[in-house]
Amino acid sequence: MNPTARTSPLPLPDHPVLVVGATGSIGSQVVRALLERGAPVRVFVRSPQKVRDLPPEVERVIGTLEDREAIARALRGVHAAFYVSPHDAAEETLAQNFVSACEREGVRLVFSGVHADGKNRLSRLVMRTVFGLMMPHYKPKLRLAERVRTSRTNPVVLIPGNYFQMDEVCREELLAGRYPLPLGLVPRVDTRDVGEAAARALLDPGVPSGGYALVGPESLSGEQTAAHWSAALGRPVTYAPGLAVTDAIFDRAYGGRKALDCQKSYRMVGKVKVRTSPADLAQTTFLLGRAPRSHAEYAQETAARWQAETPPTPEVRKSAVPVGAS
Repeated sequence: MNPTARTSPLPLPDHPVLVVGATGSIGSQVVRALLERGAPVRVFVRSPQKVRDLPPEVERVIGTLEDREAIARALRGVHAAFYVSPHDAAEETLAQNFVSACEREGVRLVFSGVHADGKNRLSRLVMRTVFGLMMPHYKPKLRLAERVRTSRTNPVVLIPGNYFQMDEVCREELLAGRYPLPLGLVPRVDTRDVGEAAARALLDPGVPSGGYALVGPESLSGEQTAAHWSAALGRPVTYAPGLAVTDAIFDRAYGGRKALDCQKSYRMVGKVKVRTSPADLAQTTFLLGRAPRSHAEYAQETAARWQAETPPTPEVRKSAVPVGAS
């Protein structure tokens, strides 16, 4: 893989790019990045109500990943397809349905998720075995990612670090001066960068098939993350990790299978210490065509947005009324 960043704009395809999971945290960013580039977009969703806010030019195909006929209908005539595995007990079966359909239709598949990458199948098997011992809950996710990696779809497998935006589930705690999510030292990345990297892979046939790490400029600890929030909010934020608090936060934010996946993930990321490698940073820069966003920048932007969303107090509203207004 040549890590040289592309600077010229990509030619747009005549056929639409299909996005599965268009309402999720990553799929929605992929849709945004594609639309910003002027690419034709088609989404595959369970309900049209979920995508009612998308522009009218976005094609909607209604169906589920259990329905093979609906999948085939969604893939017909597309330029490429993006897939992210849903939080579902049948995630392997659902992935198999979609990957097999992409193979039949000859569609390039771009996937984002958990993957133990390596130079060949044997090295990936070793990595999956080790990672599976550390995180048994992730074994199905690792198997389905390998299914994508070895598929006949000229696949691109994106392997993002821990998302910056996960911090937003603990907004209440951050505003109260505490960062409770356990973080040892882990690569983290902005979901907007994941969306833009996916858009590049979907639109540019020159991106070689393979696995690509997606990371921010540096790995972050819980203490560093809390310090960024302290600077962004203009008040002290203390790193105060706690699994019971973390579990309650994800139950409050998501519930169900997604909450369970997040709770188990943070039991691992709270223990590990993994430094961002130059190779991973080079892969991210290659797909983005620029340096990735930093967590400090993300925290500043998010804190400003929170402040803008906070309704003013009655005293502020009163003082904002021009003199003489009725």
